[in-house]
Amino acid sequence: MSSSGARAAGTDGSDWKHREKVAVQYVTSVKYKNAMKRTLLYHAMLGATMLATAALAGVNSLYVWQALWIAASPACVIGFRGIMKNNVKLLSVYKLLLITCSLPAVIWGVLATLGVVPHKELYPLVGLTKPERYLMPENNLVIYFLGATTLMSHGFTLICISKLAYAWDITTRKTKSKEQ
Repeated sequence: MSSSGARAAGTDGSDWKHREKVAVQYVTSVKYKNAMKRTLLYHAMLGATMLATAALAGVNSLYVWQALWIAASPACVIGFRGIMKNNVKLLSVYKLLLITCSLPAVIWGVLATLGVVPHKELYPLVGLTKPERYLMPENNLVIYFLGATTLMSHGFTLICISKLAYAWDITTRKTKSKEQ
């Protein structure tokens, strides 16, 4: 047993806490990587659901905001690679795609469902025939719920990216602390 072995001179054995500290950037990295994995899975599942909807009802039944969302869904792969490789550049690309494609698509979808902005159908823009049916939920509460949770998820993802970029960029913090 280690408790019955020799003890270093000048200690009573209670000084182990200061030696067991894990660097803050590693704790932060684990915390936000796990959280970001969940938000990426949520984003990918919604994209897959919209893709399945497009496959069942036909591409011509999509609204422009839905097509934009489907087009932005593969960006989740970039986000996953970024967190798996601890690569700030990939996370920056994912952040850019999230801000330029996904967030506007969600905001447009919610506002169109609320009736604030018109739904813009995709079929006349790409020269397809008018769809016979649309696979949108009958109850708008579903769209409101998905829109609200998706906006919160994207906001949290942007926070996670900022925290991870700060945690992984130790060299910048070290040079700033030396200058002060």
